[in-house]
Amino acid sequence: MPHLPELAVRLFREVPQEFFGVLASQNAPLYLNALDALERGISAGGSLTRVEAVGVITDLLREHPGFPLGDEFPDSKTETATLSGQAYLILRRLIETHWLHEPQRPDYQRIVTFDANGEILLAALRQIARGEPAQFTDKIQIACGTLLNPEAFTDKPLGDLEGCLANLHAGLRELRQMLKGIERHTRHLLAAHTLRDNLRVLYDEFSENIGHACYRELVRSQLPTKIVRARQRLNELALDETVLEKMQRELLRRRDSLDATTALNEVRLKLDELERLLESIEPQADEIDRRAAEFARRSFARFRYLQEVTSGYRERVQDVFEWVNKQFPGRRLTDLGVDLNLPSLLVPETGLVCGDSLYSPRLRRSLGDIEPVGDDLTDEQREAALREMESNLRDCLSVSRANLFIERLPAGRGTRVASADLPIRNDDDIADVVACLLHASSRDACFSVEVQRVANDKTPEKLDRTAGYLIEPFTVEKK
Repeated sequence: MPHLPELAVRLFREVPQEFFGVLASQNAPLYLNALDALERGISAGGSLTRVEAVGVITDLLREHPGFPLGDEFPDSKTETATLSGQAYLILRRLIETHWLHEPQRPDYQRIVTFDANGEILLAALRQIARGEPAQFTDKIQIACGTLLNPEAFTDKPLGDLEGCLANLHAGLRELRQMLKGIERHTRHLLAAHTLRDNLRVLYDEFSENIGHACYRELVRSQLPTKIVRARQRLNELALDETVLEKMQRELLRRRDSLDATTALNEVRLKLDELERLLESIEPQADEIDRRAAEFARRSFARFRYLQEVTSGYRERVQDVFEWVNKQFPGRRLTDLGVDLNLPSLLVPETGLVCGDSLYSPRLRRSLGDIEPVGDDLTDEQREAALREMESNLRDCLSVSRANLFIERLPAGRGTRVASADLPIRNDDDIADVVACLLHASSRDACFSVEVQRVANDKTPEKLDRTAGYLIEPFTVEKK
C-alpha cells in the first residue's frame, strides 16, 4: 500500500472512502436531497424510525421521478420496481456509507439518526449551495493591530500569536469569498439578455454585495501600509529571544510531551506561517482590484452590446414600416390583404399602457364676450359654416347615426346580424358601431343589441379583430 499523506490517513480512519462516493455517484442529486430532507426531519424530533425515514425518501422520489436508480443497484431489480423499494435501497446505502447511523437497541426498534461527520459535511455543502455574499470584516485589521500594539506579546505572547494566525486565516478566507462573489456576479452579468437585467446585476447585486459591503471597506482599511509595518514588527519578534522563550515555556506548559527544542521549533514555524500569511494578503487584494475592474469593463461592454442589439431591432422594424408605406401608401396594415410574414405578437392586445408621455395639457380658456356675427357674410363663409355643422353632426355619436347605420344593412325587420358580419372597414364604421352600442336601449332606436356574455352571464370565449380593433361578439336585430 503506498504511503498516504497524514490527512488522508486520519480522515479515512474516521469515515470510509464510500462516504464521499455518495457525492460522486450518478444519483448524487437524489442522495443530497434525501439527506437534506432526512436531516430536517431528524433535527425536528431528534430521530426518525426506519418507516418514517423510508416515507420521507418515498415522498422525495414521488416528487422527482426519472432517476436511473436501477443502474446503481443492478442486483436489486425487484426492489427498484416500486418507490418504497427504491427508498429502502437509498436508506441502506446512506447507512452503509456512514452518512446515517442506525444504532442497535435493546428493544429492537430501528431508529435512524444523522452521523456527526455527515452533519458537518452537509452543513458545508449547504453553505456552498447558498452562495452567501461575502462580507469584509476587521479580521485582518485586528491581526495587524495586535502586531502593531506595543503592549502585545508581553504577558501571553503565544496566545497573541495564535490569535493573529486565526484572524489572518479568517480574513484571507473572506478575501477568497470576495473573489468568488465577483466571479459569480460576472457569470450573472454575461447571462443577462436585456438592459434591465444588466443594470440589475450591476446596481442591485454587485454594487450592494461587493461594492459597498466588501470592496469599499477593503479600500478604506488601507491594508498595504499596515501590512508593511506589521511585517517589520514580526521580524523584530522573531529576533527577540525573550519573547521566544516566553512562547516556548507557554507551549511546554500546555503540552508536557514536548521537549524544549521541539517547542521552540513549533514557535518558529508559527512565526513563519504568520509571515507567509501577511505576504499573501496584498496579492489577493490586488487580484480583487483587477477582478472588480474587469467586472466594470465587462458590464460596460455588455451594456453597449445589448444597447446596439436592441437599437438594431428598432432599425429593422423601421425598415418594415418604411417598405409598407412605399408599397401601400395611405392604407392601414389591417386592410392590406397581403401576408407580410410578421412574427405574431406576444400580447393578446396592444395599446398604450400609460399615455402620460403623449398627454397634451388641456387649454385654459378665459371668459370673453361673444362677438356677434355680422350681416355682411360672404357665400364662402356660409358654405364653410354649413360644412362644419355637417361634419359635427356626422361625427356625433347620436341615435340618428346609429339608426342610419342599421337601415343601410340588407334585409328587413326582424333580421338578426352578427357583429362579425357587419360592414366594418375603417374608423367611421367603428364609430357607427359605438353609436349602436350606446343607444341600443334608447326609445328612438330602430334596433336592439344582444350580447352573449350578458345573456349567458359568462366571460366571452373570444374577441373578433376588425379594422384593427378587438370587438366583443354581439348580435343586432332590426325592429
